[in-house]
Amino acid sequence: MGALAGCIARMLEWRLRRIESSTADPLPCQIAVLRNLLRRAADTELGRQYRFAEIASPEQFRARVPIMPYETACTFWHRAFDGATDIAWPGHVRYFALSSGTTAGNKLIPVTADAIKSNRRAGMMVLAYLARRGDAASLLEGQFLYLGGSTTLRSRGRCLVGDASAIMALHVPWYARRRVLPDPQTMAITDWEAKIRRIVENYLHADVRALSACPSWAALFFRQMIAAAQAAGDPNPAVGRLWPAFSHFVSYGMAFEPYRNAFDEYVGRPIHYLDTYSSSEGGMTAIQDEPGGPMRLLVDNGVFYEFVPAERAEESDPPRLHIGEVEENRDYALLLSTNGGIWAYPLGDVVRFVSLRPARVVFSGRTQIYLSAFGEHVTLGMIEKAVAAAAAATSAVVADYTVAPRFPSAQQPRPAHRWIMEFARPPGDLNMFADVLDRTIRAENEDYDTHRANDFGLEKPLLIPVARGTFYEWMKSKGKLGGQHKVPRVARSAAMVDELLAISQTLAGGRNT
Repeated sequence: MGALAGCIARMLEWRLRRIESSTADPLPCQIAVLRNLLRRAADTELGRQYRFAEIASPEQFRARVPIMPYETACTFWHRAFDGATDIAWPGHVRYFALSSGTTAGNKLIPVTADAIKSNRRAGMMVLAYLARRGDAASLLEGQFLYLGGSTTLRSRGRCLVGDASAIMALHVPWYARRRVLPDPQTMAITDWEAKIRRIVENYLHADVRALSACPSWAALFFRQMIAAAQAAGDPNPAVGRLWPAFSHFVSYGMAFEPYRNAFDEYVGRPIHYLDTYSSSEGGMTAIQDEPGGPMRLLVDNGVFYEFVPAERAEESDPPRLHIGEVEENRDYALLLSTNGGIWAYPLGDVVRFVSLRPARVVFSGRTQIYLSAFGEHVTLGMIEKAVAAAAAATSAVVADYTVAPRFPSAQQPRPAHRWIMEFARPPGDLNMFADVLDRTIRAENEDYDTHRANDFGLEKPLLIPVARGTFYEWMKSKGKLGGQHKVPRVARSAAMVDELLAISQTLAGGRNT
């Protein structure tokens, strides 16, 4: 190992041990974070309105500061476009992240200099966990490829607006820049397809040791790498051969497990997988600290969490718990207060604690993304777990998917769920795949199981395979290629299903069944 790499590896391990020790008991860390946030923002407009300087505890905070959904918070944040300062956080907010919201359409989220620093610290923790899992020399002496959005930002008044991942890419620490790919010119390309072509051309045989991306886009990128290698005369390429030292994949944006079979096939040999959770509002807030396990909540990095019992998330004034009041194995909707000037903000994500000291969570769904057209209450987490189980049981490789209700009709009087599935490698037995989907959700969900009893309230899942490239073309038609854009796991309308089936028919040159 080179001297610099060795020094960095030792520094990362020291920092990691220190953080793990300090966060073993998360409540004191969270109280310190809240007090620091309130102190920093005490002289802002919001701080004076809610008398932040007088708040000393989480209990006082929730009694005084109301929940602020996007529609309320943006009326404060967006005054920065006209140059306003000291509104929800000290100074002027220069950057806003464009986020595709599920409840409020496209959202513009403030990204302050302090939030950027917090996210950089989280990035160092990711690097530390990667170094701990594998050969630190191999990781630190190679290059790290990041598939994020375009770093080309557009002006909005006195501010700059763009993809959250792109804003962070502009602030990579100086000491890491020469190790991070792609180059700035490629990062700036706004056309996702052109950008991926350039990355494949420039880095097909690069010394890439780690890749960070949304799993669905990484799988498409791997396929293009393999196709380019085949076109160049390699009869049996695999990503693990094209990048001989490639050893780590960092996942963000969606559940990784449904894509594990695809990655194993594309890479062609074992590598380390590390799952993370991030959002435009909170930056990176959880990291998988043990292989294959839950994610460790970052409790001392500029974000204060509150937890609303998931079954009460839609109430106008639900109970708000701090991290010392939560219980294991219960679902909670997340509220965030951050050094981005975000206060008691309902993120829409649902977490479940699997341990409290340290705080480790699994993300079990969204408050407003679930399938319950008939009272079956199937959550996003259940859908993702079922797809992962079915793929593992049938050796299928899943490219993408969505689920939609099929409402009763004269021809089909009982309802069902339609699973629109695109396979990179289909299961040998489609019926078995559907059976595992069904069994997995029944074991997780009593309401669904009751509906499925004797097929009375809900028929067996209806599996509808679609042609390769269907979801890509659908996302392209919506202007949603790349970055943090994701295929909706629950179809937002019947029109979405019709569009997918029409695209599939065109690609296949035939008729979907």
